[in-house]
Amino acid sequence: MKKSILALLLAVALAAPVFAVDKGMMEADVKLGYIIEPLMAENGHGEKDISQQESTFSLGADFYYYLLNNIGVGLGINYIFDSDFADETGYGGGKLGDTNIYLSVKPVLEVEENKFIDKVYFLGHLGLGITRYESGYGYDFSQSGLYLGIGAGVEKCNVIVELLYSVNYWCHNDPGRWSDDWSYTNRRLAINVGYKFSF
Repeated sequence: MKKSILALLLAVALAAPVFAVDKGMMEADVKLGYIIEPLMAENGHGEKDISQQESTFSLGADFYYYLLNNIGVGLGINYIFDSDFADETGYGGGKLGDTNIYLSVKPVLEVEENKFIDKVYFLGHLGLGITRYESGYGYDFSQSGLYLGIGAGVEKCNVIVELLYSVNYWCHNDPGRWSDDWSYTNRRLAINVGYKFSF
């Protein structure tokens, strides 16, 4: 029985992650993303319409400072290129894109040596999203709103691959064209590939 408990404790100790990044370290990354099947949900007057957008690309960059071992906090920016959406909302379709500026937290785990990956990490984003909207009827505008993102990634030899789910919330504030109570939600799932620089 004691041997079984000792073996179990040893297995847990060996499987537990160790600190992957030391306190005080800094890093930056640049990445290219591919947005998979984004959706736009439109809410107004008790109705809800959902429009499928075309897939598109994004460019991003992040900077992190490790306040604690294994926990980085930082700033990031993400530019999502405009993509078409279908005429399911009754407004002639159009184009949508976003620029997101956010605070980020990055908990990092280190895996055992001689594996396919060096590190596994998680991501949390909270910030400002600036949505670009171009209507099929010929008018366009930009609106700001809340941006949220959550994801996970892996690293090998400073090359990073991430899966990120993000949401942009915004309202249209032009009562001359739409009612004030119309709100919009853009949901996106992205695969990001990039390179990390350590300082």
